[in-house]
Amino acid sequence: MSPRTPIADPAAAGGVTVRPVDVGSDADLAAVNRIHAAQEEHDYGGSTAATVAQTRAAYADTKFWRQHHLLAELEVGGRREVVGTGWLGLPLAEDTDQAMVEPIVHPEHGGRGAGTALLGELVRIGRDAGRSTLTSWGTVPLEGDVDDPSLPANRLAARFGMSRKNVAVIRVLDLPVPPGLLDEIWTRTELHLGGYRILSWTDRTPDEHLSAYGVLLRQLELDEPDEDVVHEAPEYTPERIRVAEERKALAGMRSVVAVALAPDGTFAGNSVVEFRGSPATTLGFQENTLVMPEHRGHRLGYALKVTTHRMLAEHAPQLRRLATWNSHVNPWMIRINEDLGYQVTGREITYQG
Repeated sequence: MSPRTPIADPAAAGGVTVRPVDVGSDADLAAVNRIHAAQEEHDYGGSTAATVAQTRAAYADTKFWRQHHLLAELEVGGRREVVGTGWLGLPLAEDTDQAMVEPIVHPEHGGRGAGTALLGELVRIGRDAGRSTLTSWGTVPLEGDVDDPSLPANRLAARFGMSRKNVAVIRVLDLPVPPGLLDEIWTRTELHLGGYRILSWTDRTPDEHLSAYGVLLRQLELDEPDEDVVHEAPEYTPERIRVAEERKALAGMRSVVAVALAPDGTFAGNSVVEFRGSPATTLGFQENTLVMPEHRGHRLGYALKVTTHRMLAEHAPQLRRLATWNSHVNPWMIRINEDLGYQVTGREITYQG
């Protein structure tokens, strides 16, 4: 693809231009960051506030993933302006038939063809890479029919042959969580823990736990309640965990991790919160909180989340919001989040085709 490739698409007739991100260009990466910040503020009420250097580091390929990044431009106020960005991820160790794609358009510039143009080019790149399955995500309102064909995300997915495979409810939590609430939940939870203990760490998995943590991560992927999404659970070898940790560190990302240790010494579940370690960052993400089936019924989900949310007060006092996603077929985690004070803001659909 040439540095500036007009997309031959009827929806792009208004003058959308799509081109690759020049990773060596500070201006291009700053434009990407502006788009992401606007989308995050619109959807979640906070921003991860990446720097140019951090985004450049995040764009580096690894032996497990190859990436492509695009920019979409429109004429705004008499000049060309970046209004959208697109990401394509190609898994190299599993799901090697898939391309994961995500077009993001600035909230002020939707409906002008930029999303269609970005997705069209991402699809082309995925096909050229020999991938036969497309996976993407889209946000729809909290109310109304999730399958309404007039919704922009559904309309765009259908245009490229994708259909709904999972629905997750988006929830956000205002920070800090009142310490009294965390103490109250912990007091109720502790009575049910029995011989289970909660371990915690930040950023880097301790060497002595690498292998066991990898087994846990794979099993959690196998057990994740994601309805009809087709994917292969990765093998989380010590090397893969370290590669991911090092890449995140270069991108300025930090994490607080809690793990449930069963009486027999095995790992029974975990919870992870990720955030950027910058004073400008106001948004973090509650990633997976899952407990293995044979260890459920001991309120480990509560214990894990109280632990990570307590850790945030020390390690990320700048955060003002956490965002998380719960599949609607996961009522147990929904209840935990509601007890912690998470509020519903919308729904996210996973599409495949």
